[in-house]
Amino acid sequence: MTYRFDGFHGRALYELNGLPEDVRNGPLLERLLQLLEAPWDAVPERPEQTAIRHAFFGSNSEGMLTLLVDEESETLRIIDILWTG
Repeated sequence: MTYRFDGFHGRALYELNGLPEDVRNGPLLERLLQLLEAPWDAVPERPEQTAIRHAFFGSNSEGMLTLLVDEESETLRIIDILWTG
């Protein structure tokens, strides 16, 4: 099952503009495509809830995405991006 991408929201919109183009079009895009196929591959923020998850990206995990997974509507929304590279 492939989830539908619901876009970048909140802080992620601002942070997306600050990422280098090669990061946006490379490791970030690759990880996003992987997560659309397997959103459960991201780590839940807290054990008792699974909607908010974290996923790392980049060759040395220099980036972290915070995403909201809606299993009912099968959508994935990026709400925060951290890049330390």
